Amino acid sequence: MGGGHAHDHGAVYDNRDAVRAVVLSAVVLAVAAALEVAAAIASRSASVLADGLHNSGDVLTTLVLLASFAIARRPATRRYPSGFGRIEDVATLVIVLVIVVTALLAFAESVRKFFVVETYGNIAFGLLAAAAGVAGNLAVSEYKIRVGRGLGSPALEADGVHSRVDALVSAGAFAGIGLAGLGLRLADPIAGVLITLAIVYVLAGTVRKLFDRMLDAVDPHLVDEISEAARGVQGVLAVHDVRARWVGRELWAVMHIDCDADATLRQAHEVAQEVEHEVGHRLDLARLDVHMDPGTTSHEHKPHRH
Repeated sequence: MGGGHAHDHGAVYDNRDAVRAVVLSAVVLAVAAALEVAAAIASRSASVLADGLHNSGDVLTTLVLLASFAIARRPATRRYPSGFGRIEDVATLVIVLVIVVTALLAFAESVRKFFVVETYGNIAFGLLAAAAGVAGNLAVSEYKIRVGRGLGSPALEADGVHSRVDALVSAGAFAGIGLAGLGLRLADPIAGVLITLAIVYVLAGTVRKLFDRMLDAVDPHLVDEISEAARGVQGVLAVHDVRARWVGRELWAVMHIDCDADATLRQAHEVAQEVEHEVGHRLDLARLDVHMDPGTTSHEHKPHRH
């Protein structure tokens, strides 16, 4: 016997704050990227060009987020009965790949500058563009992280961390072109290499979080809270086989409840409903499925195999 507790899967994604965050971020970063690419051409700076390419990658990631929000709002179908909430995990993976590609481009350009001697041009323009990159990335980073945490969006928060890293990239580009202008030619490619290493280091944290989510990892305390809330309901003899998983920004859970073996179907159903109510009151679950078992004897639940 089972009970269910669910909300509209798509409603949580229909949020103007999230859409506004990625749109404004795309506009700001597109302006910064265009300014840096133009400055890199004028100054022939490898670090400023790499930063411009990196910020162009940020614009692409915001477009990926917009697409993920639109897809996540779609209602469940027979082929995708759980809805499209996990599209944000896919979006996070794409964002990670974009970061890796842009970091490799930055690294390749920096290494090239070690061996190719070029005369630097408009240093002032390069410094101005790099400074604009720092300011723009810091602004959109704080905005996206704040909105992402408020919505519980791992993809938006990951993109915010990405922008924070890019502010460091822009700062490195500023230092590199500045020192190169003072006659330290190798400062520009050295800055590019160090920036790439910093990107890889920070990226590791985002990859670890994505890995956990793709394996349906949850905080063990959540499972304990779900079990504790269910045990407090009158008529519940025991709670076991509690499982929880994230579907996008929604937490889904399944549990088995032991009840009186002589209880009627109606009585067991009422206990299941009370469990759903109590657990839903304690935690913000999008869906809770309750399976009722008769008595406290051991029960095996195995799928039938032909």
